[in-house]
Amino acid sequence: MIKALRLAVIGLLFLSASAYTVQAILNWKIDSEKAMVKFSLQAHGQELIGNFKGATGEVKFDEKDLTNASVSCNIDISTINTGIESRDKHLQSKGFFDAASAPFGRFMSTKFEQTDNGYTVTGNLTIKQTTLEIRVPFTFNASEDSGLFKGSFTIKRSDYKVGEADDEIGDPVTIYLELPVVKTP
Repeated sequence: MIKALRLAVIGLLFLSASAYTVQAILNWKIDSEKAMVKFSLQAHGQELIGNFKGATGEVKFDEKDLTNASVSCNIDISTINTGIESRDKHLQSKGFFDAASAPFGRFMSTKFEQTDNGYTVTGNLTIKQTTLEIRVPFTFNASEDSGLFKGSFTIKRSDYKVGEADDEIGDPVTIYLELPVVKTP
Protein backbone atom coordinates (compact mmCIF):
# COMPACT_ATOMS: atom_id res chain seq x y z
CA MET A 1 0.00 0.00 0.00
CA ILE A 2 2.80 2.45 0.92
CA LYS A 3 4.66 1.48 -2.25
CA ALA A 4 1.55 2.25 -4.36
CA LEU A 5 1.14 5.61 -2.60
CA ARG A 6 4.78 6.48 -3.29
CA LEU A 7 4.39 5.58 -6.95
CA ALA A 8 1.25 7.74 -7.17
CA VAL A 9 3.06 10.72 -5.59
CA ILE A 10 6.06 10.27 -7.91
CA GLY A 11 3.67 10.03 -10.87
CA LEU A 12 1.91 13.26 -9.87
CA LEU A 13 5.24 15.04 -9.44
CA PHE A 14 6.34 13.84 -12.88
CA LEU A 15 3.09 15.02 -14.47
CA SER A 16 3.40 18.40 -12.76
CA ALA A 17 6.97 18.82 -13.99
CA SER A 18 5.92 17.75 -17.49
CA ALA A 19 3.09 20.28 -17.53
CA TYR A 20 5.53 23.06 -16.58
CA THR A 21 7.92 21.96 -19.35
CA VAL A 22 5.15 21.95 -21.94
CA GLN A 23 4.08 25.43 -20.79
CA ALA A 24 7.63 26.75 -20.98
CA ILE A 25 8.15 25.63 -24.58
CA LEU A 26 4.96 27.17 -25.97
CA ASN A 27 5.59 29.53 -28.82
CA TRP A 28 4.35 33.05 -29.38
CA LYS A 29 3.20 34.15 -32.82
CA ILE A 30 3.51 37.80 -33.86
CA ASP A 31 0.10 39.38 -34.43
CA SER A 32 0.94 40.91 -37.82
CA GLU A 33 -2.27 42.96 -37.95
CA LYS A 34 -1.30 44.90 -34.80
CA ALA A 35 2.50 44.83 -35.08
CA MET A 36 4.19 48.22 -35.48
CA VAL A 37 7.66 48.69 -36.91
CA LYS A 38 8.37 52.42 -37.06
CA PHE A 39 11.52 54.27 -38.10
CA SER A 40 12.86 57.79 -37.93
CA LEU A 41 15.82 59.62 -39.44
CA GLN A 42 16.86 63.11 -40.43
CA ALA A 43 16.12 63.99 -44.06
CA HIS A 44 16.31 67.41 -45.71
CA GLY A 45 16.61 69.19 -42.38
CA GLN A 46 13.65 67.54 -40.66
CA GLU A 47 12.67 64.29 -39.03
CA LEU A 48 11.29 61.70 -41.42
CA ILE A 49 9.01 59.16 -39.73
CA GLY A 50 7.63 56.06 -41.39
CA ASN A 51 6.59 52.50 -40.73
CA PHE A 52 6.33 49.02 -42.13
CA LYS A 53 3.27 46.79 -41.81
CA GLY A 54 3.03 43.05 -41.97
CA ALA A 55 5.67 41.95 -39.46
CA THR A 56 5.42 38.18 -39.21
CA GLY A 57 7.24 35.57 -37.22
CA GLU A 58 7.47 33.42 -34.16
CA VAL A 59 9.02 33.92 -30.78
CA LYS A 60 10.03 31.29 -28.26
CA PHE A 61 10.30 33.12 -24.97
CA ASP A 62 10.04 32.18 -21.30
CA GLU A 63 10.96 35.01 -18.92
CA LYS A 64 12.20 32.51 -16.34
CA ASP A 65 14.47 30.57 -18.70
CA LEU A 66 16.13 32.37 -21.62
CA THR A 67 18.36 29.44 -22.63
CA ASN A 68 15.96 28.24 -25.35
CA ALA A 69 14.59 31.66 -26.34
CA SER A 70 14.55 32.53 -30.04
CA VAL A 71 12.90 34.92 -32.46
CA SER A 72 12.46 34.89 -36.20
CA CYS A 73 10.82 37.96 -37.73
CA ASN A 74 10.21 39.16 -41.31
CA ILE A 75 9.26 42.67 -42.41
CA ASP A 76 7.58 43.16 -45.80
CA ILE A 77 9.55 45.99 -47.46
CA SER A 78 6.70 46.75 -49.89
CA THR A 79 4.59 47.98 -46.96
CA ILE A 80 6.83 50.99 -46.27
CA ASN A 81 4.74 54.06 -45.51
CA THR A 82 6.11 57.57 -45.03
CA GLY A 83 2.86 59.36 -45.84
CA ILE A 84 3.97 60.25 -49.39
CA GLU A 85 3.26 57.54 -51.97
CA SER A 86 5.90 58.71 -54.47
CA ARG A 87 8.58 58.68 -51.75
CA ASP A 88 7.48 55.19 -50.66
CA LYS A 89 7.91 53.91 -54.24
CA HIS A 90 11.32 55.62 -54.44
CA LEU A 91 12.41 53.94 -51.18
CA GLN A 92 11.40 50.55 -52.63
CA SER A 93 13.60 51.13 -55.70
CA LYS A 94 16.93 49.46 -56.39
CA GLY A 95 18.92 52.44 -55.04
CA PHE A 96 17.33 52.11 -51.60
CA PHE A 97 15.65 48.91 -50.33
CA ASP A 98 15.47 47.10 -53.70
CA ALA A 99 12.13 45.53 -52.75
CA ALA A 100 11.92 43.64 -56.07
CA SER A 101 15.09 41.65 -55.33
CA ALA A 102 14.98 41.69 -51.52
CA PRO A 103 11.30 41.84 -50.50
CA PHE A 104 11.85 41.20 -46.78
CA GLY A 105 13.98 42.45 -43.95
CA ARG A 106 14.79 39.57 -41.60
CA PHE A 107 15.91 39.21 -38.01
CA MET A 108 17.10 35.92 -36.51
CA SER A 109 18.15 35.83 -32.87
CA THR A 110 21.32 34.21 -31.56
CA LYS A 111 21.20 35.11 -27.85
CA PHE A 112 18.93 36.55 -25.15
CA GLU A 113 20.03 38.21 -21.91
CA GLN A 114 18.19 39.69 -18.94
CA THR A 115 19.12 43.28 -18.01
CA ASP A 116 18.20 45.73 -15.26
CA ASN A 117 15.61 47.33 -17.57
CA GLY A 118 14.26 44.20 -19.26
CA TYR A 119 16.09 42.11 -21.82
CA THR A 120 18.47 42.30 -24.77
CA VAL A 121 18.34 40.10 -27.83
CA THR A 122 21.36 39.71 -30.08
CA GLY A 123 20.86 38.50 -33.61
CA ASN A 124 21.39 38.93 -37.32
CA LEU A 125 19.51 41.63 -39.22
CA THR A 126 19.38 41.20 -43.00
CA ILE A 127 18.41 44.11 -45.22
CA LYS A 128 18.94 43.70 -48.95
CA GLN A 129 21.89 41.32 -49.24
CA THR A 130 23.67 42.51 -46.08
CA THR A 131 23.51 40.67 -42.75
CA LEU A 132 24.95 42.27 -39.62
CA GLU A 133 24.77 41.45 -35.94
CA ILE A 134 22.72 43.87 -33.83
CA ARG A 135 21.58 44.11 -30.20
CA VAL A 136 18.03 45.13 -29.36
CA PRO A 137 17.06 46.13 -25.81
CA PHE A 138 13.40 45.32 -25.13
CA THR A 139 10.70 44.86 -22.54
CA PHE A 140 8.06 42.15 -22.40
CA ASN A 141 4.65 42.26 -20.74
CA ALA A 142 2.35 39.26 -20.85
CA SER A 143 -1.05 38.10 -19.82
CA GLU A 144 -2.18 34.49 -19.95
CA ASP A 145 -2.45 34.11 -23.74
CA SER A 146 -0.92 37.29 -25.17
CA GLY A 147 2.03 39.59 -24.72
CA LEU A 148 3.81 42.66 -26.04
CA PHE A 149 7.49 43.05 -26.94
CA LYS A 150 8.65 46.68 -27.14
CA GLY A 151 12.11 47.91 -28.05
CA SER A 152 14.18 50.25 -30.15
CA PHE A 153 17.63 50.31 -31.72
CA THR A 154 19.66 52.38 -34.17
CA ILE A 155 21.44 51.22 -37.31
CA LYS A 156 23.32 53.02 -40.06
CA ARG A 157 21.59 52.82 -43.43
CA SER A 158 25.00 52.95 -45.15
CA ASP A 159 25.93 49.65 -43.46
CA TYR A 160 23.05 48.02 -45.36
CA LYS A 161 23.60 49.98 -48.61
CA VAL A 162 20.18 51.66 -48.36
CA GLY A 163 20.61 54.81 -50.47
CA GLU A 164 23.76 56.78 -51.16
CA ALA A 165 25.65 58.72 -48.51
CA ASP A 166 24.89 62.43 -48.77
CA ASP A 167 24.35 65.54 -46.68
CA GLU A 168 20.57 65.56 -47.22
CA ILE A 169 19.66 62.21 -45.66
CA GLY A 170 21.05 61.17 -42.28
CA ASP A 171 22.86 57.87 -41.88
CA PRO A 172 21.50 56.82 -38.44
CA VAL A 173 18.02 55.28 -38.50
CA THR A 174 16.20 54.53 -35.27
CA ILE A 175 13.76 51.63 -35.39
CA TYR A 176 10.94 51.26 -32.85
CA LEU A 177 9.21 47.92 -32.38
CA GLU A 178 5.87 47.06 -30.80
CA LEU A 179 5.21 43.40 -31.46
CA PRO A 180 2.05 41.98 -29.92
CA VAL A 181 2.13 38.20 -29.69
CA VAL A 182 -0.36 35.43 -28.99
CA LYS A 183 0.43 32.01 -27.58
CA THR A 184 0.29 29.11 -29.98
CA PRO A 185 -0.02 25.47 -28.98
